[in-house]
Amino acid sequence: MLPLNASKRGLITGMLMIAIILLFYYGLKYPLNGNEQYLIYSVYVAGIVWSLWAYMRSQEGTPTFKEYFSTGFRTFIVVTLLMVLFTFIFFSFDTAYRESGIAANNKLLLAEGNHTPAEIESNAQQLRKIFMPMMLGITTFKYLILGALITAVGAGFLSQRKQ
Repeated sequence: MLPLNASKRGLITGMLMIAIILLFYYGLKYPLNGNEQYLIYSVYVAGIVWSLWAYMRSQEGTPTFKEYFSTGFRTFIVVTLLMVLFTFIFFSFDTAYRESGIAANNKLLLAEGNHTPAEIESNAQQLRKIFMPMMLGITTFKYLILGALITAVGAGFLSQRKQ
């Protein structure tokens, strides 16, 4: 059996995260931004820690912060790539989330009473146009920041450890 490197651990982690999202959304009918997000983030953190821990166990001597961070980086960058790709595919095929958000926004604008129907429709068209880039940007930023933070903290702790 081939040993798992950091990228493969990232692939496993990302696929597990996607499977959990699909299970909660389609299987259990949970909303996309519900409390299950904590489980998704926990799997993400566990995947990065798993990669760092495995790297520590495979090395002789004490690896440096840079070596740990490089390992964690390879893990979280693969997960981020998978999650961005999943987000693009998911929202390309399932537009119900986007449309329900636009409908809620239209309802709020209508309740304000100071917008014409043409303005509301124009706003809805604008929201449809920016939805995908906004979701991809949010997903990318969220997973990169969280991954870098967890990796830096984990690398900091593990690089200080004495053998």
